[in-house]
Amino acid sequence: MSQSELTDPFLLVGQVLKNEHRVDAVVGEGGFGVVYRGWHLGLDQPIAIKVLKGLELEDPRMRDALFAKFHDEAKLLYTLSQQSLCIVRSIDFGALTTPSGAWAPYMILEWLEGRSLAEDLSARRAQGLRGRSVEEVLAMLEPAAQGLTVAHQRKVAHRDIKPANFFLLSNPGDGPRMKVLDFGIAKMMKEGEQAGTKGTYASFTWLYAAPEQLDPRLGLTGLATDVYAFALLMTEMLTDRPPSDGRDPVAILKAATDRVMRPTPRSRGASNVPDGVEAACRRALSVDPSQRFQTVTEFWAALTGGSPAAKRNSTVAVPSMAQSQLPYSAQQSSNPYAATQAAPPQRPSQAHVPTAPPPMYPQQMSPPQMSAPQMIAGPMQPYGHTGPPMPPPMQTYRRPLPPRPADTSSIVPIAVVLFVLALLLATSCAVLHAACSS
Repeated sequence: MSQSELTDPFLLVGQVLKNEHRVDAVVGEGGFGVVYRGWHLGLDQPIAIKVLKGLELEDPRMRDALFAKFHDEAKLLYTLSQQSLCIVRSIDFGALTTPSGAWAPYMILEWLEGRSLAEDLSARRAQGLRGRSVEEVLAMLEPAAQGLTVAHQRKVAHRDIKPANFFLLSNPGDGPRMKVLDFGIAKMMKEGEQAGTKGTYASFTWLYAAPEQLDPRLGLTGLATDVYAFALLMTEMLTDRPPSDGRDPVAILKAATDRVMRPTPRSRGASNVPDGVEAACRRALSVDPSQRFQTVTEFWAALTGGSPAAKRNSTVAVPSMAQSQLPYSAQQSSNPYAATQAAPPQRPSQAHVPTAPPPMYPQQMSPPQMSAPQMIAGPMQPYGHTGPPMPPPMQTYRRPLPPRPADTSSIVPIAVVLFVLALLLATSCAVLHAACSS
């Protein structure tokens, strides 16, 4: 459907939300909401405005409770998008009452140029293409795996992984080529249904639903649910075929819960898939959630030999919360994923030659050409010095101290004792001599 054929169900085009978000045109509509192109009047930048539909609550108490949940999901999306550039960046959120009187929450997101993975797959099928290589698929999905890894590290499940929720940027520059969309929306819509909204759709997409989403008796929905859908997505990219040939819910349920025939790449027609990739996909597509990889991080490690973060630690750094307070443009660099940790100090070898400090002079003044032995043996000249060699720095000499005299404090008492003993001996001898003479 072209943009000219899209209708404006909320009649918002031309309005300004919160006195700063102008609504310009409808650009898309899905099961969860309507996407508008808008303009941020304060930042003078294009924005995307996603208005959720199917949440027309009449009870003010239920509306307030649901908006509190929406507030939590909006904060969560903001936190995730601050930690990973592979997740669409959240700017603002709110709720509005449409001209028709309907209540609807909305999100303000960064504007992305490109097309969704769903549109890309449709175009390939129209051209008769049949499958990408494993290397190409892994390269395309690495940013998505990195974004999901950040979410799974915080125990946050997406719950609605499908091609429409992965966006391919037409001009990524030094940033990621793919971004993940709609975090928390599936959970939000599920809670809205429980609150008694007017929605008549499931809070997931049937074709990419995990067995436990189709039949809750098979297990709980969680991080392993994302692993299942991510494996289906990878299979579709490797084959250019949908994950199931069935189109009605009964056929999809039967295919998803068949423990023997799993929708792995080889079973769907991919012949150029290595054994390791096929085995990893088979485990990720297990009917029992407990038998799968428990996070996308584990699944990616099985596919590539390392998690997205671990493989790219030397080139990828998730912005810290301190960095996230900077404007988005200030966080960019020639490589926005450049490592921020300093390299460990290296131990100098015995042959290491000390070098001079960097010059503090204009760049056109080059240092004199000196070899390493000259720099060590002779006095170093300042950068830019062209006259005769400067004399070596003046040496400072310390006057030697006179030798310390020997300690004689213990000699005097010993001499006195010896003198007394000699006197006593002489007296004793004189008395004995007198006695003998008489």
